[in-house]
Amino acid sequence: MGWWNIPDQKDAVIGDAVLDSIRHFLKEFSHEYIEDLGRKPTLLELEYALSLAFKVNVDDDIASGMEELEIKQVVLKTAKRPKRFKPVPGDLFAFRYDEQRYGFGRLISKLSMGMVAEIYDYFSAQPIFDPNYTDKWLISPVVLNPYGLFECRNEGEWLIIGKTPNYVIPNKFNDVFFVTGTPGKLQAVRVNNSDFDISLEEATGHRRYTYSSDIQIKELIAEALKNK
Repeated sequence: MGWWNIPDQKDAVIGDAVLDSIRHFLKEFSHEYIEDLGRKPTLLELEYALSLAFKVNVDDDIASGMEELEIKQVVLKTAKRPKRFKPVPGDLFAFRYDEQRYGFGRLISKLSMGMVAEIYDYFSAQPIFDPNYTDKWLISPVVLNPYGLFECRNEGEWLIIGKTPNYVIPNKFNDVFFVTGTPGKLQAVRVNNSDFDISLEEATGHRRYTYSSDIQIKELIAEALKNK
């Protein structure tokens, strides 16, 4: 499990497995309301439940420094959600692969069909990426629908977690292209959005020029992991 310092608190740390435990708690908390009341809990209900639970259960057996302290109230502060920006080339993203892991990748370029993305050979319990793993692909580049995945979020759980201003397509994408058309009239679409005619033989082994959905990405990853 990875641990890191809490911002501006050198003596306090947090870990990815700890955050994962809290995420499971919150999902279970919401599930109880949905199951019995047919709705999600409000922030007021969450705040009161946390205050009551902390007041009753948090003592020196749970947290240090509680011998002479009593928790009176947990307060949740809210703010207006920042505007969601459209994904752009260079954006680093995370996506939930399964209940235990997030996968990671980067948006490379914009095509008429969508955006080219590379998927890294790296997983983490939290959407926090280790930049030492940007050199190895888990699967070959794919085309994603950024509007559906990142803006509407209508499938899976995909998050933009980092920006790279003035991003330039690396040379490793020079030989990457996607195939469109029918046998006898095939075209290759490069990552830089240029295209050229190719033969059926040249098209073999290259991805079709179409979106890969959340489910399809996970299937490709599962197959890659099985063959490692």
